Amino acid sequence: MCVALVAASAFAWTRVREDCGETVTSLPTAESRSPFLDAEERVEQPDEDRDRLVATLEADPAPIGEVMGAVGYHYEQWAQVSAYDQGIGVRTRDNPDFTMLDDADLEPLWSVQVETPRSAYDASAERYLVGALPAKEAPTLVALDASTGKRQWCGILETAPVGGGDPFATAMLEGEDVMVLVDGPDGEEHLVRLDGDDGSVRWQQTADVGGGDFLGELGEGTVLAGGQDRFRLLDAASLAKRPEGPSLALVSAADGSAVWRRESPAGTDVHVVGTDAGAGVAVLLEADGRTGKSRLVGIDEDGDEEWSVVPATGSAYDTALRAGRLLVRAGDRWSAHDVESGELLWRRSVPERPQFLPYGFELEGAPLLDEGHVLVGGTTALHTLALDDGTFTSAPLPTDGINTTFWPYQVAVSPGSIAVATNTGAAVVRRE
Repeated sequence: MCVALVAASAFAWTRVREDCGETVTSLPTAESRSPFLDAEERVEQPDEDRDRLVATLEADPAPIGEVMGAVGYHYEQWAQVSAYDQGIGVRTRDNPDFTMLDDADLEPLWSVQVETPRSAYDASAERYLVGALPAKEAPTLVALDASTGKRQWCGILETAPVGGGDPFATAMLEGEDVMVLVDGPDGEEHLVRLDGDDGSVRWQQTADVGGGDFLGELGEGTVLAGGQDRFRLLDAASLAKRPEGPSLALVSAADGSAVWRRESPAGTDVHVVGTDAGAGVAVLLEADGRTGKSRLVGIDEDGDEEWSVVPATGSAYDTALRAGRLLVRAGDRWSAHDVESGELLWRRSVPERPQFLPYGFELEGAPLLDEGHVLVGGTTALHTLALDDGTFTSAPLPTDGINTTFWPYQVAVSPGSIAVATNTGAAVVRRE
């Protein structure tokens, strides 16, 4: 066991050579399996709903191409799909927990099984990070090669166990370094930067950031830290009890020192919608528990407010940052704002009937197809949304009246593939 003591006030980051990460098992290609069936396997194992989904996708226009694989199940969110530079990632209710599938042929590259009841994940173009969160022990971080699944390093944070409401956020930085925001043993929030080569501590700092929901680069070697989960800002009674104090901080990626802190009045708090490091702008959702009102705010690298908008009054709204535009959805009204100026770029309404989006849809789950388009999983089609003018083009999904059989709950876009998971089946197609 090798212990690195960073400073007198710091907690220890312990690196264990042999038994670190025993709850995380990485499996190579030969021991990994894909849940998706190819065309021949689907003939041998017919499934009415899955095959109807496949037939519809096969006839769809671009960006939907050839169906590479599909799997069926019965009205359960059995398959979870995500996208990486290497291809499509899939989690199922069977083990192993996660499998990386090759973008060219959908063959499994590697898989990983995590035995703790809770876990967290992050990724860069080259690394896949697993945060194992035991119920009664300190969290463990395991860094894997994103192409092979081979373990690069493992480390244990010497903190208390991370509960459901405790801060725990990660960010992948330049050189594959990892930054972690977590509660220390003293009950205060701490920021740690770990070396991308071996997981050793580069620096550690206490961090008075007012929340543990977000870590993201803001440009010029800085990282924005703090903020609350969006759902917490929707609880007006709880929000009204929040005392005055820090709600967000910008820190130096070089040493963790605070560049500035944002103070929020009593009864108000912020959620970070996202950062645009190129533009040097962060977009915040700021909510006031006493009035029940909220607004969207753009701040620059100095923490100064550049613009603010109130996209909807008297109704909830959903937001996402995509390629320099801030998308906003309030009921059936959609709009986009320029991230640097807050200027309204366009506004449009979608049909009320049939229901346009599945229950539980969030804009944050709509991935970029390219710098000018977002893919939206609707109840009757996969919609390509043009970010410049708000127009939709559609690739149909099968429908069956008012039933939710084919409603998608997840879509993912990798460099060469598109994955869609519906209530009764999931499929991966080539991008066109």
